[in-house]
Parts: sequence; structure tokens; C-alpha cells
Amino acid sequence: FTLAMDRAGASLTAFELIARRPYDFTLKHGQGITRPLADDWPWYVLMQISSGRSEEDGKALIEEILSAGLEQGIVGDAVVSASLAQGDALWNFRETLPECQKLEGASIKHDISVPIASIPDFIEKAAGVVEGVCPGARVVCFGHMGDGNLHYNISRPVDWQDEPFLELYHPMNKAVHDVVRSFHGSISAEHGIGQLKRDELIATAPPMAIDLMRRVKAAFDPAGIMNPGKVI
Repeated sequence: FTLAMDRAGASLTAFELIARRPYDFTLKHGQGITRPLADDWPWYVLMQISSGRSEEDGKALIEEILSAGLEQGIVGDAVVSASLAQGDALWNFRETLPECQKLEGASIKHDISVPIASIPDFIEKAAGVVEGVCPGARVVCFGHMGDGNLHYNISRPVDWQDEPFLELYHPMNKAVHDVVRSFHGSISAEHGIGQLKRDELIATAPPMAIDLMRRVKAAFDPAGIMNPGKVI
């Protein structure tokens, strides 16, 4: 990601990180999905460059980034879309990930964010606590590197039924969120706090942050009639 940002700057408009497990789930369950690369890798990236000048400039920039990555040993293989249809197919692969995870049974989901530089350490530390809560649970990690947002989902072990796994929702949630907070991250990165995490936010967020949220809410809705009981 750092290499791509250094070379492309604002022209880097997407950098999606995909772990091997959700990649494999999508190959297994996705309808009409084709394998993007011949070999298997522990991590994959879907990168998009948007050039304000010409398509050729965009392709040249991608090739420059990939060439540098290969030289540094951080890129093993790559495919560059040669048409809009091929580009759409690559994006469809990414967008199909969540539906394919559902077909692997119950999951406990976390939509979190941590500082970009901390993502590798977070992934390593969180994997250890997940295994401690539920040995054999399958981490399904993918997300948007540009804002440090990760969908850090946990699928049940292969030989478990859904119900006993979901009984671990609260201890799993707490374990993962404790790791997030240890990296000064957010337990709700993309779609607001939601009702399920409201009480946890109030219990763990700095009092000043909670007070500021309440003041903003009161400024726009002094009578408390808009979606009462919710957090902004």
C-alpha cells in the first residue's frame, strides 16, 4: 500500500485487501466466478488507478507499481484488466465475498478500523485471541486499506454447528474489540455504531467523545424526535 501511495498518490482510488480464506470461499461458492490468478497466495489486493489524463497513463502507472513490487519481493503475481468488462469481473469477485462467506455457516462479524501502519500487527494479534476463544474458528478478513477499515469476520469451525458457535458472540466480540482498542482503533468503522454496539460504545469511548456526540445530536434534534434512542 505504501508503495502504491508513493507512486500514485491521489490516482490510487481503491486498494482492497483480501485474505486467502475469503478468496477461497468466493472461488468455491461464487456463481460465474473465475480464478483471477493461476497460483494461490496468502494475501491478495484489488487495486484501482484512476488517471485524469489518459487510459495509457493509468496503465503505465499500474505497471510501474507492479514492477517495483516484484523487484522488492512484495508482489508475486498480478493481472491487469484489459477492458471494462474484465475490470467489472474483478470488482464482482470482491463484492461477492460477503455472500460466499454466508454459505460457510454462522459468522461473528466485526467492522473495525485501526491505523493503517498497525494493520499487520493487528491481524497477527487478533488471530491469536480468536483461536483462544474458539479453536478452529476461521478468520475471514478483507477491507479497505486506504482508511484502515477491515471486515474482520469469524466463521464457525468446519465441524461445528451454528448455534453453539453463536453462543460465543459476546466473548468473541469483546476479545476482538479489545485488540482493536489496543491499537487505538474503532469498533465501528464504516456504517455507524448500530444498536448492537451502542452500550459498548458508551462503556468504552472517552467521556469527552460521548459528550460531543450528544451535543451534536441535540443541536440537530433538540426534541429527540428523530430516530430516538440511536447514536449518531
